[in-house]
Amino acid sequence: MRRKRLQHAADNLCQMFCGWRQIFSKPRLLALGNGRLEIDALTGACLFKGVAIEPLPVVAELRTWLEKDLAQHGIPRQALQKAEVIVDLAFESAPWDPTVSGQFFVKGEPIRSGPMHRCATNCTSILRTDEVEYRGKFNDVEQWPVGWPAA
Repeated sequence: MRRKRLQHAADNLCQMFCGWRQIFSKPRLLALGNGRLEIDALTGACLFKGVAIEPLPVVAELRTWLEKDLAQHGIPRQALQKAEVIVDLAFESAPWDPTVSGQFFVKGEPIRSGPMHRCATNCTSILRTDEVEYRGKFNDVEQWPVGWPAA
């Protein structure tokens, strides 16, 4: 059970980073730009292009989920020597995509036109115990309107 659970955790960390929990990190990710983001899911520490940065909001989500998942399955936190999420980010501008009409709102109003951000994400997670290393991978491409989400 432990082996399957830790592989599940490795897979899930990547999917969580690329999923809806990233929403409040999008403005900071855009400000960082293209490059490699490294997240220590045990401590919350973050590096971007090898330089320490303030943790993104999504980091607290990843860390909290991992801690709860380990506890729920009787896996001591100390069993993990490493829990890292490595994300290669590639941003570009994109024209409006009509298939997203009505999906994004600013101040209660739908966004129906304008430029978009496109982000290609290549995410890898590594969970290591003293016995084995578990790896998860997830690649994603997202688009969202410039100015969304609004603060």
